[in-house]
Formats: sequence, C-alpha cells, structure tokens
Amino acid sequence: MILLLAAPASGAMRPRDTVIEVPSAGSAQISASAAENRYPINDGSGETVAIAVTAACERFCSAADPQQIASTLGTFVHGPEMELLTVQLDTPSQIEFDCGYGAQACYYGGEDKIVLGGDGTPARDGASREFVLAHEYGHHVARHRESPPPFPAAIDWGTARWSSYEHVCQRSRAGALFPGNEGLRYFRDPGEAFAESFAHLHYPASDVPWRWVRSLEPDAGALEAIREDTLDPWLGRTPLKLRGRVPPRRDGAVVRTFRTPIDGTVSLRPASRSRFDLDLLNPLGRLLRSSHHGLSLGHRLNFTVCGQSQLRVAIRASGASSGPFKLQIQRP
Repeated sequence: MILLLAAPASGAMRPRDTVIEVPSAGSAQISASAAENRYPINDGSGETVAIAVTAACERFCSAADPQQIASTLGTFVHGPEMELLTVQLDTPSQIEFDCGYGAQACYYGGEDKIVLGGDGTPARDGASREFVLAHEYGHHVARHRESPPPFPAAIDWGTARWSSYEHVCQRSRAGALFPGNEGLRYFRDPGEAFAESFAHLHYPASDVPWRWVRSLEPDAGALEAIREDTLDPWLGRTPLKLRGRVPPRRDGAVVRTFRTPIDGTVSLRPASRSRFDLDLLNPLGRLLRSSHHGLSLGHRLNFTVCGQSQLRVAIRASGASSGPFKLQIQRP
C-alpha cells in the first residue's frame, strides 16, 4: 500500500523557480543585451557550456563569474545535454522580470536555458546559488530524457526509473500529484520534485528543507534512479519473447511471469500464426486485460503498467487442440 501524505502548504513560501517554454518579448530583449561565451566545465570530459551575462549584470552583479558557474556545472552528473545548455546571469530585477515575482531562477525549456542570479545571495529557504543551479539542471536533464508512453514529457513527470521508483503513476491517478502544474500545485508537481531531488543528489549535506509532497522526499533508491537516468537514459521499449506449448483447452492455461520494472505501456502480440487467448494478470492473479475472442498474428494486447513490478500472462488454446506458441512482448 502507498501512503499519500499531504504536501506542505504552498502558500507557506513561494516557489523558488519556474519552468517556461519560451521567453516573452521583454525577456528576449534582456537576453539580447548579454555577452555570451563558452567555458570549460573542468570535469575531464573536454565539454564546454555557454554562459551569458547581461549588460546590467556585468555592471551591478557581485558574483557574475562565468567560469565559476561552468565549473560548478562540471560537478553534476550529466550526459551530452550539457553542451546544449546556456546559463544566463541576471540582476535581481531582471530575474523577477524573466522568471516571475519571487523566483530565484527559471528554466526556458524551448531554449535549453537556465536564468540565474548573478549575485551569490541564497534563496529564501536557504538554498545556495549552487543548489538552485543544480535544481535547474535537473529540469534540463529531464527535458532531454524520453518518458515511456502514455505518460507526459519527463520534464513534467520525472525521468523513467525515478518516476517508477517514486510511484508517480499511482499517485497521479490517486489525485495526490499534478504533473506539469507550475501554479497552485507546484509542490505536488513531480517534475519539480524530480529537479529538487537532483539538487539533493549533489548537495546531500544541505539543510534546505523539503517542501514538496512528503512521499517524494528522496531516499537512496530515488537518488540512484536519478543517477542512472542521467548517465544511462531510458531509450525506448525493449522486446521479450516467450515460447512454449499451449495445452488443450480442457487442461487450462500455461502461465508465465515477466518483470516490468519501469512503468508504461506493455504490448503483447503473437509472433506466430497460432491463435490463442491471453489473460494478463497481476502477481496475485487478478485479471487486468483479456483478449476476449482470441489473439492472432497482427493483433496486440496493451496494458499500462502503473506500479506493478511484474505481470503474469495466461495463454490458452482458442480451440480444443493444443499447439506451440510464440509471444512477443514490448515493455518499457
């Protein structure tokens, strides 16, 4: 059983950041004033990242050191998405214009851009600028990771292994989470919880309080899932073949079990011309899906895995006689 615990009231403290697809015309003008260069991230990979400093921040910011930002990024686990990133350093007033009132940072997904303060002032909840940068980089990682169908984009849902580990599907169906809700449900948005967990992965000694729904507060398993999703992204469904012999219908069904460690759509279809009936069951034997009138070559049975770590499939002959079967399974 999964306990759905209440999130802290979002009114207790404003959200620290926002996720925006593209900048407004006014924000685009601020960006146009920025001087941009590429800097090494100094992690031994040879990769670089684009850092832009607005004209106003060049004059008035107290900690607008592009190389320091690049070197901090180099301490984060990352994949090739690093080279796509731009970090823009703003003045406090520009941050509010670009990201919204009270925000310390934002991520422009359509531009692969993090907007961050050029001063080293901590956020209201005590998060350092480095911690805030890690949170925003978590959004950038999720932006460049695939989400198993039929779920929303990973930037709203969280990455594949992490969201499965944290039961995002089950909790969303139960009305405890609201993927992609950057407004009143900010602290119940799994995409934001993923980004905050990414920051905690890199700053485990931080005393920044967890303000998201308590059930998503990261433990060692969640942090390891984030690391795996970053370094070894989920790239799509993988095939599994089951084969054997179906007994005569009077003798019942042959039952096989297969693992489903990642949530998403599972598809089953015959890989031979044999016609047979399929029942998809949970580990306790409860019926989840049935082919009803038999399944033949060219037809498939689909089911959305939502928290089940394994499934059972019962295969029985459509007619009276027995025969061989080959079953092709596509699973996340």
